[in-house]
This record gives sequence, structure tokens and C-alpha cells, in this order.
Amino acid sequence: MSEPSRIPLAGKFDCWHQSFDFPDLLLAVCRTGKTGHLLFSSGEAEKTVIIQNGQIIFAKSSSTDDRLGPYLLRARKIRFEHLIELSRFISPSKRFGTVLVESGVLTPKDLVQGVIGQVRSIVLSLFGWSEAAYAFEERALEKETITLRIPTAKLITDGVRQVASWRRVTTGLGSLDAVYRTNDDVEEQAEKAGLDPDARRLLAELRGPKTIAEACAESELSDFEVCQLLWAFRSLEWVGPVTEVEPVVMAEVAEPEADEPGGLDETDGDGLGMVLRGES
Repeated sequence: MSEPSRIPLAGKFDCWHQSFDFPDLLLAVCRTGKTGHLLFSSGEAEKTVIIQNGQIIFAKSSSTDDRLGPYLLRARKIRFEHLIELSRFISPSKRFGTVLVESGVLTPKDLVQGVIGQVRSIVLSLFGWSEAAYAFEERALEKETITLRIPTAKLITDGVRQVASWRRVTTGLGSLDAVYRTNDDVEEQAEKAGLDPDARRLLAELRGPKTIAEACAESELSDFEVCQLLWAFRSLEWVGPVTEVEPVVMAEVAEPEADEPGGLDETDGDGLGMVLRGES
């Protein structure tokens, strides 16, 4: 996995043949602290993540699937009849959200929450892309009435948890035999980012340190979810592999004395088994 500072801010994104995936690319741009548009283009659509001082504040998409109406329909905020009947009132000067409020289908507060959900959905949809051309263009921003106020770390973890590809998850993890430990002062960051209790609990358990297998065995989350979160935590630099692990010290067991040279009697054999089992 590439260090964020070494990821170019423009080029071809291809997670199958590069040393970085989408979370790393998004973090690389955000960590510059710059303001501008991060544009993605594929055969599916063109999508733009708008970044202000290193924070994601908005997103746009050319896909009809990402429009407000279909999003609200999927989210069960409007009905099919609303989408069909009210769409005809849309004009260059009147957006669909305005029509929904004027018709009484949504309150202004519902519309704000709907737009925020739509923008979040566009950002998270990009985590499903494995290939795209991309470029970050530093520029002044137009003022948006509604902006996304979700911490980048929260978007990263939510996005990674939508990736169903085991190949991508394991590539993000690196060695499956790795031993991970939580880095200093990150649990407070996770709480501020609004991570759910299960994710924060996993982060706390990794103070250990623990192997991936141990983290899976001890978590109430599914093993796949644990691996997804470990990938996200690694991209965020909240956990790191332990280069040196203290060896496990085995207790010394004294050999029992044999009654006769060259062997143990039956009772000595049972006693040795008890010692090895920790029985007294």
C-alpha cells in the first residue's frame, strides 16, 4: 500500500494493478488540506467530490441513479407516484427538492436531510469503483446551500464496509498473518468521527496487539466485517503492524524421576499428563 504522500493527484485509478485503493486516494487528497474538485470518470458515469480545506463537503454525479428523486425513492422518503407526477414541474429555475417542499411531500428539514443523504450516497458509491480516470483540480468553490458535515474518517469506514470484494479487502489488509496494534491517541479520534460502538470496540481491543484471526474470534462482528474495518483502520493509520512480537514464554516442566532407569511407570506417566494440563 502506497503512502498517501506518494499517490499522484491525477492519473488512472486501478486497484487491481496499483499499490493503492480508493480510500488511500481519497485520504491523499484530503490530507493536502487543499480546496477544489476531485473528478472521477469511468464508463459508468462522471462523479465529482468537492473538497474544502481537506474536508469533503459535497459531491455531484452525472448518473441518473444518483439524482435526488431515485435516492429518496430508495430511502423510502417519497413514493413512486411522487417521483412520476412531480418530476414534470422541474425546470431550470426549480429543482425537484423545491417541488417536493412546495407540494407538501417533504418539509424543508426533510429536504435538507435528503440532500445530505444523497451526497453521502454519491461519495460512498465511489468505493465500489475499481477503475477510473481521476484528477484533483485546485479551485475556488461555489457556495453550496447544503454541505456534508461528516468527518472523512467516518466516510472512509462507511465506504470500506460497502466493499464486497474479498480480493480488495485482503489487498488492503496486506499479510493475513499480520499482528496489529492500535496507535496512540486514535480512540478519541474514532469517537469524534462518530464511529459506531462495534467499530470503536474493535479499535480498543487492538491495544493487544492481536492477529487478524484473534481479532475476528473476539469480536461480535462477522469475520468479514472485522477485516473490512481493519482495512479502513490501516488506511487511516489508526492501526499498524507490529514488527516485533514478544515471544511466548513456555513454563518449564521438570521431568519426573523414573523408578527404574530407562523408563516411567504408569503412575508417573499420568502425573506428567496432569502437569502438562496444568492440573495439580
